Amino acid sequence: MQSDYESYLTLYKYGLNAALAMAENYFDYARQLRTLQLKTDKEMLAFAQQASIEIENMPSANGIQALQQKLATDLLGRELDYLREIDKIARQAVVTAAATMRENNRTWREHMSQLAQNGGRILAGGSAPGAASHRA
Repeated sequence: MQSDYESYLTLYKYGLNAALAMAENYFDYARQLRTLQLKTDKEMLAFAQQASIEIENMPSANGIQALQQKLATDLLGRELDYLREIDKIARQAVVTAAATMRENNRTWREHMSQLAQNGGRILAGGSAPGAASHRA
């Protein structure tokens, strides 16, 4: 026999699980951003070291100026790639969060419907499970 409070317990568990699902989405998003940042930092360290070597080996001021322009162009391209990756991660996070919210909304409606049905049965004459204990 289901107690009158079991539906509320189910709804309470649903609320906690919904919050945890959103937290999981957030931490996955943060992990992806950290992974991207670490990858980018490693690449930029190698880029800076290589650029330093190329500058040292450049024999003329004209060559250094041309190299400087190439480095600036490379840096801009790297920045745009980095921003595209952040955009891709953010878009995926939004899609995942929206799917989680849709699923949680459907579950919430089911639980609220069950609570309303139980409340309706109680008001209609105590035919809900556990109602006999309230009449005694």
